Amino acid sequence: MIAANRHQIILDLIESQGSVRTVDLADKLNVTDETIRRDLEKLEQDSLLQRTHGGAVTKQHLNKDRSFEERSIQNIDAKRVIAEAAAALIKPGDRIFLDASSTALQLTTFIRTMSDIVVLTNSALVATELAKNDAIELIIAGGLLDRQSQSYIGPAAIGTLRRYRIDKAFFSGNGIDEMSGISEVNDAQAHIKEFVIPRCGKAILLADPTKLGVSSTYYFAQCEQINTLVTCKDVNHPILDNLQNKGVRLISAG
Repeated sequence: MIAANRHQIILDLIESQGSVRTVDLADKLNVTDETIRRDLEKLEQDSLLQRTHGGAVTKQHLNKDRSFEERSIQNIDAKRVIAEAAAALIKPGDRIFLDASSTALQLTTFIRTMSDIVVLTNSALVATELAKNDAIELIIAGGLLDRQSQSYIGPAAIGTLRRYRIDKAFFSGNGIDEMSGISEVNDAQAHIKEFVIPRCGKAILLADPTKLGVSSTYYFAQCEQINTLVTCKDVNHPILDNLQNKGVRLISAG
């Protein structure tokens, strides 16, 4: 298959899925991983995608505010193993914050049977899941409902969060870049996280490998503000070593 045909197939896949993995493309197109890496490098040079560790994402993936339904089905297996590992960090008596990310929603699967914890969230979907357990004290940061993310935003949400101590904040983003920091495609969501992170006891970032080394639109935290990064096992990316050198605890899930 000539390179132009491969490129079109890659672009079609990434348009429909939001992200692709090098190994999957090599298998599908019956070429070597190195060939796919060269293809992705060329497409990135043409500004048609952005490479990530182990694959690539669309430019829209990084800069367009997609619906929660779209985000919730992408990289779902990675999000589940990350969420399970993150749940192990929660102890009785903890007062935690969960953001409106799809990974935080996966986290509710592993904490919905816990007791003696307090959960603060601006996510309507997280609140719905955890409301089923009377043993969890649930505090919803109300405000303007953002229907795209099914979450509450704005001054009223910030005002609620301002009143409470937060021991551990679990959050995600669209990208993590060593120099620029952690970014988000939604300005209002970025503002919520920017408020919470400096005020919590521990800031815990949940990031699947497609987010490593990339940047989105709005920066809300510097890498030095992260206490713990939870990502997938068998990931080899320079940013991980650099974060550990800065004192960030790395948890490899799966």
